[in-house]
Amino acid sequence: MAHHWRGWCLLRPGVLLYGGTIGTNQLHAHHAVHLIVSAEPFTMADAQGRRLTTRTAVIPPDTGHAILTGARGALLAQLEPGSSPGRSLLASSGAGACASTWSPPLPRPTHAGTSPGHHQVAAPLTFARPPNGHEHSAEAAAALQIVEDWTGQRRAAEIPIHPAVEMAIAVIPTLLAGGPVRLGVLAAAVHLSPSRLAHLFSAHVGIPLRPYVRWQRLQHAIRLVAAGESLTVAAHGAGFTDGSHFTRVFRHNFGTAPSTLAAAIDWLP
Repeated sequence: MAHHWRGWCLLRPGVLLYGGTIGTNQLHAHHAVHLIVSAEPFTMADAQGRRLTTRTAVIPPDTGHAILTGARGALLAQLEPGSSPGRSLLASSGAGACASTWSPPLPRPTHAGTSPGHHQVAAPLTFARPPNGHEHSAEAAAALQIVEDWTGQRRAAEIPIHPAVEMAIAVIPTLLAGGPVRLGVLAAAVHLSPSRLAHLFSAHVGIPLRPYVRWQRLQHAIRLVAAGESLTVAAHGAGFTDGSHFTRVFRHNFGTAPSTLAAAIDWLP
């Protein structure tokens, strides 16, 4: 039975979260740690054509992979490899280049506040709960908890964000359309030295500034496409060179063109 992509998606800097039916895609590789948890078995292949049929998979960053047969009731997450959740998932999974290493054991459940050595660890903003009122808000919140278990982030505490980091996050969207977002320009806008802002940003957001901006740019372009804009308009609005540049980045991350998924996915705000 053929499966086609159909579901909801939550995209934030450092994490892409998809829930629903996963379909097939072409062999591709992206700079993210890939997690798939499914109610049904699905089949994947690595760059050498070796196959794995499983209900759970963790694929390391920059590792060629393709989904050969999809499944319903699936959760798919892409995590920034330099983030604390991405590093934790990759280390605990033991995944490598061969498909036979991609099916890790289920994580042991963790509970907030029960691990004395972790009570001062900041929870990344990527795991903030989605806003209420959307058709899939409850599903997305439950999915985030599953990813928290896989990455060990249930042990993290919600620590108030530094005001300068909060200000930087608010300024970045206004800079995206202008091209590269420079650390020096952003630091001046929030009245900090570049080194101080870089340190605070990584500590409070969970990923460094550069990958944060890359995820934000992709998120903004996808939001415009989902709203009905052309690829060219979406690309320029998010600071990509043109529609082809945006399509290449999207295909690199998802193994398919943005036009293929735009109508099949309900994007959460």
